Amino acid sequence: MPIQTTTVETVTVVRPLKVISLVCLCLSLFLLVIALSTTYWLKTYSFHTGLFQECTDRSVGALSNPVPNAAPEGQCQPPARNTLFVRTAAVLIIVAAAATLFAIFVNTAGLRSNDLHRKYVFYKAATWLSLLSVLAELVALVGFPICFYLSIHSYGLRNWEFDWSYGVAWGALLFVFGALLLLICDKEHEEVYYKEKTIYNPPNEFA
Repeated sequence: MPIQTTTVETVTVVRPLKVISLVCLCLSLFLLVIALSTTYWLKTYSFHTGLFQECTDRSVGALSNPVPNAAPEGQCQPPARNTLFVRTAAVLIIVAAAATLFAIFVNTAGLRSNDLHRKYVFYKAATWLSLLSVLAELVALVGFPICFYLSIHSYGLRNWEFDWSYGVAWGALLFVFGALLLLICDKEHEEVYYKEKTIYNPPNEFA
């Protein structure tokens, strides 16, 4: 009688949504770093401010429209007025950046792991960290203009605009929110495993 040999092969299929979510998290972290490190959240004439520094450019506007307690022309300094809301926004953005960074790590660990249970744990952690980042950024970006409007009298001028650093922070929020949606939508089907059965039927003379 012929001998039958059966082999079982397991094939792991990585779902593309997990990879796309990882890319979104990386882009979000990159934009958050830019938003934190630049000084263009608010501007008026030659004065612009970020979360940690406020600067005065060298221009005619610096003399004709001075901001009280602003830095000298061509220089920067830490915020010089009541800036509790600025510090709060900075802390929230830092928390969001840290949560996004950890989400990148655990998402990557989930993609690299071959254990289904560990994958589930890693992806669930990435989902919660992404949610934390979304909430922290949302509170910071919505609360920042509201608090600034309430304390605008301390800046002396009323002609203010939100600048590109603030817009970059919103871009970071959109990317991490996209990553969160991808992780949530794909949570029921982490990986797909296929079992292939191969049967060998050698010739009768080898039986």
